[in-house]
Amino acid sequence: MSTFAENLRAAMEEKQITQAELSKRTGISKSFISQYLSGKFKPREDKLSMLAQTLGTTKGALLGYENPGHSKVTGGGELTEVEVFSADEPDKPWGSELIACEPGNYRFYICRDDKNRPFVMFGDHLLVSVDEIGGSGLYAVTKNEQGGKVYFNEMNDPRKEAAERGLKIIGRVCELRRKFL
Repeated sequence: MSTFAENLRAAMEEKQITQAELSKRTGISKSFISQYLSGKFKPREDKLSMLAQTLGTTKGALLGYENPGHSKVTGGGELTEVEVFSADEPDKPWGSELIACEPGNYRFYICRDDKNRPFVMFGDHLLVSVDEIGGSGLYAVTKNEQGGKVYFNEMNDPRKEAAERGLKIIGRVCELRRKFL
């Protein structure tokens, strides 16, 4: 089993993200990222989730508990046009964006509030693999009775937790894009 520091470094290299860029995208200080990479300590749960989402992998892969499945989103290959929606109005497309990814059914959601913190912030673009449900991760969900607005929830056992909380799962977030001003 590889170490967290090795897995973090490998995921950063795969995505071609520097420590400074990872710090910008996650809001985690450069000194913390440096300490993660040196193996001095591992991040708290909330920071681990943010790192995994930003790097397009899973917490388990970063911790060395599973094979690094890496992201379904890749840096090359065929471009796919994906519709973009506001999380507030998921039935009205705002436009589309081109991405390079594995075949599948995807949607981009733009978070329009800060109710999903600490994982998702206002203005984040979340690429969701529609209908993909499995394993722990960040999921796009709606309330069963109300439908409408899309929320983002970290779940360890998505089917069970969605049933307990009265949520309908749209799909698993496979990439989070954070825009910085």
